[in-house]
Order: sequence, then C-alpha cells, then structure tokens
Amino acid sequence: MTTTLKAGTPNAAKSLKLPEIQTVKFQPPAGERLTLKNGIKVYYIQDSTLPLIRIQALIRTGKMYDPKEKAGLGSITMNLIRDGGTEKYSAENMDKILENLGASIDTEISLEEATVNMTSLSKDFTEVLDIFAQVMRKPVFEADKVAIQKAEELEVIERRFDNPGQSVVREALRHFFGTKHPYGFRTEKETINAITIDDMKAWHKNYFQPGNIMLAVAGDFGDAKNLEDKLNSALGDWAKGSTYYPRLPFTVSQPLRTVYHMQKDSAQAYIVMIQTGPKRLSPEEYALSVTNEMLGGGLSSRLAAEVRSRRGLAYTVYSYAGKRELEGFEMAYCGTKPSTAGEAIETMLAEFKKIQKETAEAEEVERAKASIINSFVFRFPTPFSLITNRMVYDYYNYPSDYLENYVSNIEKIDAAAVQDSAKRIFRPDNMIIFVIGDASKFDKPLSTFGRVVELKEED
Repeated sequence: MTTTLKAGTPNAAKSLKLPEIQTVKFQPPAGERLTLKNGIKVYYIQDSTLPLIRIQALIRTGKMYDPKEKAGLGSITMNLIRDGGTEKYSAENMDKILENLGASIDTEISLEEATVNMTSLSKDFTEVLDIFAQVMRKPVFEADKVAIQKAEELEVIERRFDNPGQSVVREALRHFFGTKHPYGFRTEKETINAITIDDMKAWHKNYFQPGNIMLAVAGDFGDAKNLEDKLNSALGDWAKGSTYYPRLPFTVSQPLRTVYHMQKDSAQAYIVMIQTGPKRLSPEEYALSVTNEMLGGGLSSRLAAEVRSRRGLAYTVYSYAGKRELEGFEMAYCGTKPSTAGEAIETMLAEFKKIQKETAEAEEVERAKASIINSFVFRFPTPFSLITNRMVYDYYNYPSDYLENYVSNIEKIDAAAVQDSAKRIFRPDNMIIFVIGDASKFDKPLSTFGRVVELKEED
C-alpha cells in the first residue's frame, strides 16, 4: 500500500530557505618586513601555534640560465649545496644532526627561481639556522656526492621516456620554444658529463649573492628583534657581490601549425596542443583564468564534458595558461586510444573555436569564477604559505596589493570578457600539435591537421 503524505503533516517535505551566497571576503594578513645588514630582504610573520620555525630562501636564478652545453648545471648544483656538504658540516654529519633534531633542509630549482627551505623546532633554531647558513654560503661539493648525483641524473635521462604522458608535455614545450632557446634546453648525457665541480662552485658564487636573495620566515621565533639578530648573526656578514645574468633571447613564435609526432608502441596516444600566450603580469590574466577554467579546468569543464563524458575518448583532458618572463603559452592535453587520436584532436580544436564564437551562459561563468576563487583562497592554509606567496609575488614584480585584489578582479569577469579573451588569445588554427603514439593505429593521418615532423627520442 502506498501512503501519500499531505502538506502540513509532520513528515511532509518542506521547502528550505537557503541563505544567500555571500561574496568571498579575502583579507590576508600583510606580514612584516625587514632588511639585513647586507641587503637581504626578509618577509616574516609571527605564529606561536606550534613551536616551529620555517624559512624559505628565494634565489634569483633558474634553469633558464644554464649554458646549453652544460644543461643541468643549475639542478645539480642546487641538489649538492645541500647534499654535497659544507665547510663546517660534512654531508653525513649534516644528515645526522638534522635527523636527531627532527629538522630538515632541502632545495629546489625551476626555470626562473631556486629555493632553500628549512624547518626547525623553535628550541633548535640557532643550531639549524647555522647549518642553513652554511648550505647557503659555503658548500664544498664533495667529490663522492657529486659522482652519485651525476649518476642519478644520467639514470633519469636513460628513463625519461618511460612515462609518455609526462614526456609529451616536456617535449611539446621543448619544440614549441625551440631546442636552442633556454626554455627548450634538455639535459643530455654529454651535458651532464661536461659539468665539473669548478662549474658548480662558479655557479653558486655567481648567483648566491645577498642582493639576489629573499627570505620568508614564519613561526614561533619570538619578537622581530630576536629574529633580526639571529638572521644577521648567521647571514648579515655575507659580503655583497655582483652577478652576471646571461642575455636570454625572446621566443620567435611559430606562425603556422606544425604537427610533431614521436612513434611509440603504447596503449595510449598522448596529445598536447600549444600556442603562444600572455606573459607574466599581463592584464589578460583574470579573463584568461576564467576562460581556461571553463574550457579545461576540471571535470565540469567543456573539454571534460565533451571529450571525456559525452564521447568517452579520454580519462584525462585539460587546458591551462603558463606564465613566464619571456613568453607565456596556452596548452591543452589529452590521453586517448590510438584509434581515436584524430577524433580527440578534432574535438579539442572544436572546443577552442566554440568558446570564441558563442557567448557562454552566465551560470557557467559564475561556476568557473567560484572554482577559481575557492582554489585561490585555500592556497594559504598556514602563515608560512601566506608569507612565502607574498615574497614570491614581490620576486616577480606583482603589484603590492595583488593578493588583496585578486578575488575582486576575478569577480569582475563576465561572459563578454570570456569570449573577448578567447577571441584575442586563442588561435586554434595555428596551434602546435605534439603526439606520442603508434601512428599505424590512428583513426586519421596526422597530416589531416598540418605539416608533420617525425621525431625520435634523441631529437
């Protein structure tokens, strides 16, 4: 027997009046700043939540300054300023001390920046800071550690095509910018073998200068005077020096479509489409961010809806804009069956054109904006993440109020701005296409989409 509930009975469904969604108010703390005796800029924020102190040193260098014949020099040097010992601490001794103290020091390098990171208990701050200063100032590059590091780099080169999903992105960017451009350099066995300890020492001496270094500090360090005294004691007597930066060429964009193909007998075909995009600090940033979120930013994006959900061509598909100093890029990625590679390429290109020609529904734009804003706000879960971001935005010369105004600038974008951005920036007919896969199984010849250049892994 079916029972029908009448309106007004205790179990009847009632319409709920949901609160109106409020505009996100993002007002992050500004943090504080000081300058050490030798000019090192320090960004800091006091946080006594835990008895921890974290430091990040940001050094104005990057892989893009590697000489082509010694590509990999920056990466190897940055690893070995930590793992190759210092004048005061051998590599093994350093590891033992840090392990006993529950502290850590690590390094990273990307195309346009390098970092040295430190974490310490507050009670051990002075001791760990001394090791941190030694790593920054006086690495010795122990010969046995150098040999191990170079062997590891050679192994990475030997296996770098084992994951074609990663390889296709790396190689697409490399051939887009050009193999003679710093953005397109790739480590090779010859370039790694050419690197000497003297090269590492010279690289370190050139770039690790007080005028090229910023510090972000967060944690339970007491008052500002205590922090300044300790940092000056460890780093303040570091004499200033000069740095030589190689002159880098600007990219000459490829005006006509080229299809690059690398033959590989794999279960998937891996596809990247790439074109020139706005550089860092472009006024296009906000509209393009919303446009890319709608086009390929997640499972609710157009590329995911059409390529993945409706057609079932791929599990992973996305698009994004890359911002760099010399030239930015717009990229889309897809992994699909070889038998649907042509269909996937056609469908992705069609979505780029569609977002140019048709005005989006306001609801879709609002959904994309909300996703960006939520993601942005949750990028700062700790005081340390906030203060390091403030430092990084200064490093790249963003406006001082960039963080405070980011949400409102995204909120200003409407459907007309999205379409205008897509019309001015997207050039689907001239996008470079890079494919790794078995061409004998493709549903359409790649020549359907433009002039084909066949590549080998060593190219």
